Amino acid sequence: MRILPLALAVSTFLPTAQGVTVPAPLHGIWKLTQMTPVGANTLHTPLPETDLIIVGNSVRGRLGCGRYEGTIDAGNNTVQFKVTPLPPSPTERCPYATPGVFHQALNTAWGYIISGDTKRLVFFSKTAWLSFERIGYVTPAQK
Repeated sequence: MRILPLALAVSTFLPTAQGVTVPAPLHGIWKLTQMTPVGANTLHTPLPETDLIIVGNSVRGRLGCGRYEGTIDAGNNTVQFKVTPLPPSPTERCPYATPGVFHQALNTAWGYIISGDTKRLVFFSKTAWLSFERIGYVTPAQK
């Protein structure tokens, strides 16, 4: 008998997939301005031009000649990504079409901070800090 009230109490504090929405200030088109390794990851490889588009709970972007897509869950300055690179076209060779340091940094991100004017965004991950500058806005579709 006591298990049911406890289960109900715990379930009210757990986020549900449908109830999690990405805060509106994160929605937009972002350009990577700096990737700063943390901890033992001091080896830094310069990345090509990289952008990130956040709409709803979806993300996609471009990393040089490569493209990637995935999902994002964010709120209360915490974040979780699940991104994977997309395969190139059959006639294209792209070194960024395989998982790399950028994808790893996004997939291990745990927090973020956004400036008051919503033009600067930093994701904190286990491997790097990813600094972005807003280059555009998007409005998620209403269901």
